[in-house]
Amino acid sequence: MSEGGREGARRVRGVIERLTRDGTVVARADGTVHHLFPVAASPAEAEALRGWVAREGATRTIEIGLGYGFSALHICEGLLGNPGPAPRHVALDPYQATRFAGCGLQVLDEAGVAGLVEHHAVASELALPRFLGEGRGFDLAFVDGNHRFDGVFLDLIFLGRLVRAGGSWWSTTTNCRRSGARRRSA
Repeated sequence: MSEGGREGARRVRGVIERLTRDGTVVARADGTVHHLFPVAASPAEAEALRGWVAREGATRTIEIGLGYGFSALHICEGLLGNPGPAPRHVALDPYQATRFAGCGLQVLDEAGVAGLVEHHAVASELALPRFLGEGRGFDLAFVDGNHRFDGVFLDLIFLGRLVRAGGSWWSTTTNCRRSGARRRSA
């Protein structure tokens, strides 16, 4: 990892540690206090996700449901440690500006990784087919958005086509490898 990559990872780690310790974030947009847990992935789940990004050597990731940005910080930290082309993380969240008061994008900015993240304020069932039509692809996907059966089902159908062969996708209920859909535990 380059010196710039190490410094970036340290900055991300500092924000992760602060959020874990405090358990809250104050929205710049309106001054409201938001409690991260239990809405965000637990610190142990997020660390497992970061480790998976690192083990996969992922450089292109996608997340359904940015929320408070806690998982995205861990994904970006994993991306910063991986060699290869410039890392890119795509986050879909139509509720970022409303339900989450922009907190997810705010913490990514505080951690210095906002430039790695391409946010789309649109539902996954609209964005994923468009990405497929554009020929986009990803190494790893994390699904933590719409928790209804039909929403998760559609996400997994499209991610099955968007995640490269041998890549992985995680959801809050199951974790799979594209090649054989083997179950993985966090």
